[in-house]
Amino acid sequence: MKLTKEELINLREKVLKIDKPGEIEKILEYETLYNRFKSIAEKKPDSVAILYFGNAITYRQLLSLVDIAAKGFQEIGIGYNDVVAMSLLSTPYAIVSLYALDKIGAIMHMINGASNANEIRREISHIESKYYIANDLFCNKKTRDMLRECGVERIITTSLTDAIPMGFNGDKLKFELIEKLKGINKKEFDGRELMNFEQLLKIGRNSSRVVEACEFVPNKMATIAYTSGSTGTCKACAASWERIDAMIQIMGMTEIGRFAEDDIMLTTFPLWIYYCLLNMIHEPLSLGVTLALDPLFNPKDIAKRNELYKFNHWLTIPPYIKTAIEQDKPIDCSKWKIIVTGGDALQGDIKIKADDYIHKNGGTAHVEQGYGASELLGSFSYGYYDNPTIGSVGIPCVGNMIKILDVETGVPLKANETGVGYLYSAARMDGYYGNEAATNHNLVKDENGVTWYNTEDLLHINEKGEIFLDGRIRRVVLTLDSKGNPTKIIPERTKRCIAEIPGINKCEVITVPSESVVNTAIAFVVVKDLPENKKTEEIIFEHCLRGVPEYMVPSKIYFVESIPETSTKKPDLQALEKMYYDIKNNTKPKARIKNIFNKKK
Repeated sequence: MKLTKEELINLREKVLKIDKPGEIEKILEYETLYNRFKSIAEKKPDSVAILYFGNAITYRQLLSLVDIAAKGFQEIGIGYNDVVAMSLLSTPYAIVSLYALDKIGAIMHMINGASNANEIRREISHIESKYYIANDLFCNKKTRDMLRECGVERIITTSLTDAIPMGFNGDKLKFELIEKLKGINKKEFDGRELMNFEQLLKIGRNSSRVVEACEFVPNKMATIAYTSGSTGTCKACAASWERIDAMIQIMGMTEIGRFAEDDIMLTTFPLWIYYCLLNMIHEPLSLGVTLALDPLFNPKDIAKRNELYKFNHWLTIPPYIKTAIEQDKPIDCSKWKIIVTGGDALQGDIKIKADDYIHKNGGTAHVEQGYGASELLGSFSYGYYDNPTIGSVGIPCVGNMIKILDVETGVPLKANETGVGYLYSAARMDGYYGNEAATNHNLVKDENGVTWYNTEDLLHINEKGEIFLDGRIRRVVLTLDSKGNPTKIIPERTKRCIAEIPGINKCEVITVPSESVVNTAIAFVVVKDLPENKKTEEIIFEHCLRGVPEYMVPSKIYFVESIPETSTKKPDLQALEKMYYDIKNNTKPKARIKNIFNKKK
């Protein structure tokens, strides 16, 4: 099927009649990424597909670049089912690579380019590849030497300035300065082992090959991308054409009337995140939307980007929303339609302030909270309906289903009862690459043979069917209450309790072993309008005593300048644990602790 509005409406009517999980997969008609993109490019060739700092690339031009690059890739030896490692920010040539590699049936292995050389070595060694495509920024000599040691034979790079028009451009100048410090010297490109993307395109233009697009094959692996790894080692989520195209159709059905052809979406995240790869790039392009790209986005520049691109849609994260509205700069929000956050909890006060900010600046949009996972290839639910409840992460997208089971017994729970969430979606990973045990743990078949994703999240659903995130099972640990009875700490509850206090800018809670109570909670707090002294500690302590059971009250409160984050902008819990033990062992912590106060149980 083509993703026209009429066909999506018809599909949605069929799907909404289905109440049995697993049935939706039987009525979807699947396509490859390239063929899905090509169908919209041929339908509206002269519409703008990409805006990039003064350059408007039409769907026709983008399709032509994709076809040329596909020839270039084949000329240098990349073929069907070859694994190509990629570390790419959101730039035009990154998107060209995505569709060109898919056209020839290569498997794209998305690696976090911001990782250190050892982490990249681990991922390259885990899934061997002879080819590596990345931004100049991620290919310093140390990384290139490591890649060659791991068997990579060809490295292809793209500059942030590729596809920016000639002439003076402040952003282009900034990119040039950054790449001069971190990028590759142009003299190093030999056009063989190390080439830039323009050299690849030249090879493609000079090729006489006829490159036919691969036809859809069920269960053909298309991409591999990683979980965030905020609570442990990141895992490689492998997805087939089938699963990816299911995501595009599910979101297309969900967003009928919300996306319009030629709308503009601000896309700022790297391709190595499924949320960006599919929700921010492939889905909008498949629906005829224009992408406005900013590979090194700074939320302080939101007014500047709004003026440059005049975008309608922005999929982002809560810290970016918070930073953007704190700039308090005049901005025309009248064109804004969908503003969705994911990746972390959107605090109620931030949502209210953001909505007020938008409305004061001529807009009618609301900031909406979403929920998803790499295992589900991006979004699972969000507030796409009227008047979502503050604090919820929305209702499942069309065709997606959820069940909440008791943590101990596995018995289904009723509304407002908290248990572990199991999610059904036709859009899910096929499994963790090379990790059968983890796959079997998280992808669970029910009595009817239908596969559900075990989120290991503690969730509850209200009477409206809205989902609320209550914590993480992996972070729920055993402790003892004041009477010595065994019970459990739920760090998210303590975190939300502390966040309620006016003047608290941000906080995160971890748990660590304790000789007296098995495990205890530790709070890291960033204050904005409160002093960093004993009085503030008492305020936090007393508020927690009123808001959570005493065994969830933090035994230590650390005031810090910031909460460390992973490259995907999630709280880095491993870094916080290291910080705690560095302090405990009197070694130098990674981040400076402003003040340390103890409150013993």
